[in-house]
Amino acid sequence: MKTYPRSFATVLHVTLLALLGTGLLLTPGALQMRLDWDVPWALSSGSRVWVAALHALSFLLIFGLIGALWAVHIRAGWVRRENVASGALLLAVFGLLGLSGLGLYYAGGEALPGWSAVVHLLAGGLLPLLYAAHRLGARAAAARAWPLQRRGAQAAACARTARTAPSASQTASTRS
Repeated sequence: MKTYPRSFATVLHVTLLALLGTGLLLTPGALQMRLDWDVPWALSSGSRVWVAALHALSFLLIFGLIGALWAVHIRAGWVRRENVASGALLLAVFGLLGLSGLGLYYAGGEALPGWSAVVHLLAGGLLPLLYAAHRLGARAAAARAWPLQRRGAQAAACARTARTAPSASQTASTRS
């Protein structure tokens, strides 16, 4: 993520935490409203609206950030063949969350909103684990690449100290 502005990773992580936090706050209400479960605690209707609005805003920000990641990070990872499985799975789960979130709001009938809620809650619960696996895979890929970078740095250091070209006094002048 070296090609992004310094604050990009911070914005990405804060947005992911806002998305996760608001999702956790909305979970009891979703279980109560969509699946008719008895839950001991749920947000009041007034605060639920604001938390849902923040959840939707975080979702829109995340999709914009995924678009920014697509431009460099995702494409470069696919070219290098690093973390392809975990990255593709992350993208698929984000897509599934987007579709199931739309199903929560706009699905008609009796069964479809319930299924949308189940899929949304399961995918949302799986997302932090997938993100952690993706980050751990990135660290492992960096550790595998480190010896290559270190060997290249040592060769460059040797080349700098070695005399590779004759000094200026030893060369013939081309000016006439």
